[in-house]
Amino acid sequence: MPVRRLLALAALALACGRPPGPPSSGVAASGDVGEQFSGAAALARVDLLLDRYPRALGDPRRTGAIEALAGDLRAAGATVIDRLEHRGADPLTGVSFDMTTLLGHVRPEAPRRFVLATHFDTRPWAESDPDPSRRDQPIVGANDGTSGVAVVLELVPLLVRQLPPDVGFTVILFDGEELGRPDLGPYLAGSRALAMEVLQGRFPLVARAEFGVVLDMVGDRDLRVQPDRASLAQHPALVQRIWSIGQAHGFTAFDSTPLAVPLLDDHVPLDEAGVPSVLLIDYDYPAWHTHADTRDKLDARSLGAVGETLRLALLDLAAHPLPSPRS
Repeated sequence: MPVRRLLALAALALACGRPPGPPSSGVAASGDVGEQFSGAAALARVDLLLDRYPRALGDPRRTGAIEALAGDLRAAGATVIDRLEHRGADPLTGVSFDMTTLLGHVRPEAPRRFVLATHFDTRPWAESDPDPSRRDQPIVGANDGTSGVAVVLELVPLLVRQLPPDVGFTVILFDGEELGRPDLGPYLAGSRALAMEVLQGRFPLVARAEFGVVLDMVGDRDLRVQPDRASLAQHPALVQRIWSIGQAHGFTAFDSTPLAVPLLDDHVPLDEAGVPSVLLIDYDYPAWHTHADTRDKLDARSLGAVGETLRLALLDLAAHPLPSPRS
């Protein structure tokens, strides 16, 4: 699901998003001129995920999907795969779900690290659908639960080839982000479970991360990515770095106007675990939690704008680190 609506589910009257412009062929601030991120490849990855990877909570086929995603992380360049098994219940019905959050570690020996994360589960019900008879049915989740995974999996191999050898990172595919109900919560099962484990001393590679970037709903045709106020409060310099690089390379989808309110998404538990994290999301998505969240709502240009901006920003951060918020 997209962002878990904010704590207070007020409807934001956001202006229509603007389609991103074509990627610039300019050099990144770090001087990198490596292979660019392909939005077309990310969209093809979306198709693959939708065709072969059923991921709604409660779907008996999702075990196979989780194994396939673990294989995808290995193929992308993660040399160590950790699994966090956790369990949660639907706050409305009490039905429990087994969940598995995947952590793929790239260069676990590297002294410098960051986190790149998204959720892979898709909404098991569609409470916002205009058809009441379909509100208890799982949604496709082409944007919400799939677009972020596609961008991450296409981005990782580029980062493996282009980051300096002293920089590693952990890719987190959160499960159970969608486990929640409006006005009841709690949402974010995977990131909450991981934060608890990190605070208790597990997953030290995550604990060592200098920062984290979380993706959610980044494929909308009318993409407009604005910083939320939780991101600005936790890591304003990181927000400024990412958004300014996106804008400098012609991606008009990156709008530095802050959202009116903080959003509750997987970046919040990461912050609580000690990893200053920011969220990239298009919050104004009419198909949110409905059966209209389908493949036709996505555009390769949007996926490309997010993936290429992140590639450039992460290379720039490797060359020019931000001051540590822990110092």
